[in-house]
Amino acid sequence: MNEKESTHGLWMESSKHMAGCILASIAHAIFVANNPDFAYEHSWDDDHYSTNDGQGCRGTVTFGQDIFMAGFRNEEFVEEIIEASDLLIEASEKVKQMAINDTFHYLLDDVDGVVIPVVTTILWGDDSRVFSSHPYEEMMERGGSLLEIQASVYKIGLEYWEEYYELTESQLALLEKLYHLKIKKSSQAITLSHEDIQVLDTSNMEGIEESKISFSEIGIDWSDNDCFI
Repeated sequence: MNEKESTHGLWMESSKHMAGCILASIAHAIFVANNPDFAYEHSWDDDHYSTNDGQGCRGTVTFGQDIFMAGFRNEEFVEEIIEASDLLIEASEKVKQMAINDTFHYLLDDVDGVVIPVVTTILWGDDSRVFSSHPYEEMMERGGSLLEIQASVYKIGLEYWEEYYELTESQLALLEKLYHLKIKKSSQAITLSHEDIQVLDTSNMEGIEESKISFSEIGIDWSDNDCFI
């Protein structure tokens, strides 16, 4: 299988992909404070971002120092058994190792008693070029569409998450504030103030715990004095 260079304007800079994933995750952390049943939609594990639409599509993006690797699974295509390693034939050795050692571990499943990565398409690249295992439209159908908003420019992402999560005006302002803080001070811990937590407007105990988890995964903590609202 030959690699396809993605020339679509959305898929050109890995640094913007990470920023888009952070924006999505902050919006999600705000939302789940009142809607804990949707906690599965976005999560982080170190440099690995995972997303799940709850309708048969899931994916994980691993961010390296200068490259990223994304693997996706769309259940509509899993009957077309493709060895995950076959999707990597044209990738560099560095990308292959990132996929095998990291990304694919988040896409494991039991197939006839054997636990293997079940992947229907992959995407990888850096700040200059992005490649996929399938032509653009097919890559999107096979699961790549999960990353479409995260790969969009900031304004598009912000408008999308505002509508998708039905954020209030104050919650949208909080999303913008936390996003810019996180991008500017990516390695520094951020703590939500009492006023920030009040904006979440929740008394849902399960939601509070899920929101804390989601925020903590991206280095944002609740104030110790605001365990409950």
